[in-house]
Amino acid sequence: MTIGLERPRPAVVRDHPNAGWFAVGAVCFGAFMGQLDASIVTLAFPALQHEYGAPLAAVQWVSLAYLLALVGLLAAVGRVADAVGRKLTYVQGFGVFTLASVACGLAPTLGWLVAFRVVQAIGAAMLQANSVALVVRSVREDRARAALGVQAAAQALGLALGP
Repeated sequence: MTIGLERPRPAVVRDHPNAGWFAVGAVCFGAFMGQLDASIVTLAFPALQHEYGAPLAAVQWVSLAYLLALVGLLAAVGRVADAVGRKLTYVQGFGVFTLASVACGLAPTLGWLVAFRVVQAIGAAMLQANSVALVVRSVREDRARAALGVQAAAQALGLALGP
């Protein structure tokens, strides 16, 4: 298996009557986690100030760096996904996001935490830039609106549950 080659779905998944909804579920998980991660860190500001001995203005960069990188990369990542494949970009985004999340938990300094949050945002951009297209292409045309509603609900839930 080549890491840069998008492979088709296995037959057992592709031929399943609910195969499109499996993809929607995976996209919803990524959408939920990306939004949860964007909103939950604000609760940790006091703990981060204490842990790193830093003022609030410095700690706020943990959120700002993530959001700026995420927003700045969405269009570019979407274009890259058009060229190399949406599923491949999405799966690799999960990997980047997960590894960066672990790195954030192990960050020895505030500067490292901010840097790891930027890497985490790269993974989140790889997830979010592809989510709507993956949802729409995964289900039958007559179910696309319902699938998009489920995906939007997962994002809203993640954003709301963070705080």
